[in-house]
Amino acid sequence: MGSHQERVEQMLRSFEERVQQISKARDKLRELRGSARSGDGAITVTVSPAGAVLDLRLSPDAMKRSHTALQQDILKTIRLATANAAQQMDTELEPILGEHLAEAKQAMNGTAE
Repeated sequence: MGSHQERVEQMLRSFEERVQQISKARDKLRELRGSARSGDGAITVTVSPAGAVLDLRLSPDAMKRSHTALQQDILKTIRLATANAAQQMDTELEPILGEHLAEAKQAMNGTAE
């Protein structure tokens, strides 16, 4: 077994590596965007990781729908884009948080027990 000093140095290296991973993930998360397109391609939505709509594009075909159908299709596409952003966020955070990913998501959603 290694000396106490070697164990401490290994722990410090491990900690520094984790800090670098977190820093890289933070930078990627800042740039992360979720996007989705309606089934017919008439509606395209881009959202932030928090679900804020950053871009909404409607083709001329989208405007041929009734206002209620358009509203429903826009909301559905926003939900799909938000799910896409959440999946990307999970992909970035899982290597860092591992088994604690679910706990972190609950805390971010305010559902932690």
